[in-house]
Amino acid sequence: VRFASFAIRMKVLGARSRLSHSDIWVSPDYSEQVGKTRSQLIPFLYEARRQGHNAFLLYDKLVVDGVRKTLLELQTEVAEEAGLEAEIFDEILEPEMGVAEETGVEEVVVDKLPENPDDQVEEVYVDPEFQDNEYEDE
Repeated sequence: VRFASFAIRMKVLGARSRLSHSDIWVSPDYSEQVGKTRSQLIPFLYEARRQGHNAFLLYDKLVVDGVRKTLLELQTEVAEEAGLEAEIFDEILEPEMGVAEETGVEEVVVDKLPENPDDQVEEVYVDPEFQDNEYEDE
């Protein structure tokens, strides 16, 4: 089924729970790429919910407590955490080496921060066919 506007599509998908005890079902039809991305996001979704966060999938993004994250962002976060855990593990195994007074960790973190907070805003292309003022973020 193809809808004339995004608003009508969202109303139909929002009302699909009323059909839960019938032989009729309604589900969104995602592209193959979006479907693959969503399947890769599911472990992150379960982990976020296990930690007590409000999390759900929105197309090909994971929304955790109102913050949208892409698969790439989540994979980068996991890789960075794994790298930090490896550094801590190495320090525990080699306590005799000690920690130098200036490790440079602070400098690395500061170098990663953008100079202008507006640089953190992500540019998003919205197809005019699917744009609806009623559902735009504020």
